[in-house]
Amino acid sequence: MILFFIGIVCLLQYGLYLLNQRTKPKIPSVLIAILFLPLHFFVFPQLFFPPPRPDGINCGMPQLGIVLGFWVFGTLGVIGTHIFWTFKRKAKMRKDA
Repeated sequence: MILFFIGIVCLLQYGLYLLNQRTKPKIPSVLIAILFLPLHFFVFPQLFFPPPRPDGINCGMPQLGIVLGFWVFGTLGVIGTHIFWTFKRKAKMRKDA
Protein backbone atom coordinates (compact mmCIF):
# COMPACT_ATOMS: atom_id res chain seq x y z
CA MET A 1 0.00 0.00 0.00
CA ILE A 2 2.83 2.37 0.84
CA LEU A 3 4.66 1.69 -2.42
CA PHE A 4 1.42 2.18 -4.35
CA PHE A 5 0.96 5.54 -2.60
CA ILE A 6 4.54 6.55 -3.39
CA GLY A 7 3.93 5.61 -7.05
CA ILE A 8 0.83 7.82 -7.14
CA VAL A 9 2.84 10.69 -5.63
CA CYS A 10 5.55 10.19 -8.29
CA LEU A 11 2.88 10.42 -10.99
CA LEU A 12 1.63 13.63 -9.35
CA GLN A 13 5.18 14.99 -9.37
CA TYR A 14 5.54 14.13 -13.06
CA GLY A 15 2.20 15.82 -13.75
CA LEU A 16 3.47 18.96 -12.04
CA TYR A 17 6.54 18.86 -14.28
CA LEU A 18 4.29 18.67 -17.35
CA LEU A 19 2.06 21.45 -16.06
CA ASN A 20 5.09 23.60 -15.30
CA GLN A 21 6.38 23.08 -18.84
CA ARG A 22 3.13 24.37 -20.34
CA THR A 23 2.74 27.49 -18.20
CA LYS A 24 4.48 30.81 -18.73
CA PRO A 25 6.05 31.60 -15.33
CA LYS A 26 8.25 28.53 -15.11
CA ILE A 27 9.46 27.18 -11.78
CA PRO A 28 12.79 25.30 -11.78
CA SER A 29 12.10 21.59 -11.75
CA VAL A 30 14.53 21.15 -8.85
CA LEU A 31 12.17 23.17 -6.66
CA ILE A 32 9.32 20.80 -7.48
CA ALA A 33 11.50 17.87 -6.42
CA ILE A 34 12.56 19.68 -3.24
CA LEU A 35 8.88 20.35 -2.47
CA PHE A 36 8.11 16.62 -2.39
CA LEU A 37 11.03 15.57 -0.16
CA PRO A 38 9.69 17.09 3.11
CA LEU A 39 6.30 15.59 2.32
CA HIS A 40 7.87 12.12 2.24
CA PHE A 41 9.85 12.82 5.41
CA PHE A 42 7.20 14.41 7.62
CA VAL A 43 3.65 14.36 6.21
CA PHE A 44 2.98 11.12 4.35
CA PRO A 45 4.22 8.62 7.01
CA GLN A 46 1.68 9.95 9.53
CA LEU A 47 -1.14 9.02 7.16
CA PHE A 48 -0.21 5.33 7.50
CA PHE A 49 0.43 5.06 11.25
CA PRO A 50 -1.71 2.39 12.93
CA PRO A 51 -4.28 3.65 15.43
CA PRO A 52 -3.25 3.50 19.10
CA ARG A 53 -4.46 0.47 21.01
CA PRO A 54 -7.00 1.09 23.76
CA ASP A 55 -5.06 -0.94 26.37
CA GLY A 56 -2.20 1.61 26.31
CA ILE A 57 0.47 -0.84 25.12
CA ASN A 58 1.71 0.63 21.86
CA CYS A 59 4.83 -0.59 20.12
CA GLY A 60 6.70 1.85 17.91
CA MET A 61 8.12 -0.74 15.54
CA PRO A 62 5.33 -0.49 12.93
CA GLN A 63 5.73 3.29 12.92
CA LEU A 64 9.49 2.97 12.54
CA GLY A 65 9.08 0.70 9.52
CA ILE A 66 6.58 3.05 7.92
CA VAL A 67 8.79 6.10 8.44
CA LEU A 68 11.92 4.37 7.14
CA GLY A 69 9.99 3.03 4.16
CA PHE A 70 8.86 6.50 3.21
CA TRP A 71 12.33 7.93 3.77
CA VAL A 72 14.03 5.35 1.56
CA PHE A 73 11.48 4.62 -1.15
CA GLY A 74 10.00 8.13 -1.19
CA THR A 75 13.41 9.74 -1.65
CA LEU A 76 14.35 7.25 -4.36
CA GLY A 77 11.00 7.89 -6.07
CA VAL A 78 11.43 11.67 -6.02
CA ILE A 79 15.01 11.53 -7.27
CA GLY A 80 14.18 8.87 -9.87
CA THR A 81 11.22 10.85 -11.19
CA HIS A 82 13.34 14.01 -11.37
CA ILE A 83 16.17 12.26 -13.23
CA PHE A 84 13.69 10.64 -15.64
CA TRP A 85 12.11 14.04 -16.31
CA THR A 86 15.50 15.69 -16.86
CA PHE A 87 16.68 13.03 -19.33
CA LYS A 88 13.37 13.03 -21.19
CA ARG A 89 13.37 16.83 -21.47
CA LYS A 90 16.98 16.90 -22.74
CA ALA A 91 16.26 14.15 -25.28
CA LYS A 92 13.26 16.10 -26.55
CA MET A 93 15.36 19.27 -26.85
CA ARG A 94 18.00 17.40 -28.89
CA LYS A 95 15.32 15.91 -31.12
CA ASP A 96 13.75 19.32 -31.77
CA ALA A 97 17.11 21.01 -32.45
